[in-house]
Amino acid sequence: EMVMWMVKSEKILIQGLSKTGSGNFMGFAVGGPFMHNHTLVVYNSTLTGDETGKLKIMLDGREILNQWDEKGNADFEDPFLLWAARRTEWDVSMHDHDVLGIKPAIDWAVGPWPKRFQQAPQGGLYYFKLPSGVEITVSGVDYMSAVIKMAPQQGQSGYCGNFNGIAEDEFEPPAPGSVPPVLVPAWNRAVGEGLEQVSDADNLFKLASPELALSAALVQ
Repeated sequence: EMVMWMVKSEKILIQGLSKTGSGNFMGFAVGGPFMHNHTLVVYNSTLTGDETGKLKIMLDGREILNQWDEKGNADFEDPFLLWAARRTEWDVSMHDHDVLGIKPAIDWAVGPWPKRFQQAPQGGLYYFKLPSGVEITVSGVDYMSAVIKMAPQQGQSGYCGNFNGIAEDEFEPPAPGSVPPVLVPAWNRAVGEGLEQVSDADNLFKLASPELALSAALVQ
């Protein structure tokens, strides 16, 4: 597994966990000063040998949103830190409609982008409302599909970009002939700062989730 910086800034830290062999996005961890020394970790359970592939949600090493009602829904609140919800279907009164309007570079085999979040998505649909206006919408489709909504941060870097309004300085196209033409729009190579592998000392997955410590320890 590889742990990378999705958002790296002075106050907000978001890391992503990817399977190095397949490139599948398997989890993310949120921490930093804006979380008041707390850490939220979301990951696909296949990382720890659970073949059901459900999403597991950990707050400071304690599982949350794992007690569902008869409809498969659950809610969790920690005042001034986190409001989180699990739903089996898209809720127009809760979820951000802009998520459905994101246009992917290409159409993947798992289906159109909106269907990753609509029509009872595999693994459930999760919504996290965090301090500083950070919102994250997640489904279990294709191991994990996630959208982060937040305001630009001073000195921000990482794979989500620097938010300077210049898309051209965020990536480079693939080398000619390196991938099939149909994949070229989705095969850009990220450039910029904060793209280094997360160090062991900064690895939020290892620090916050004992169950993931073995998996995260593979990262050197």
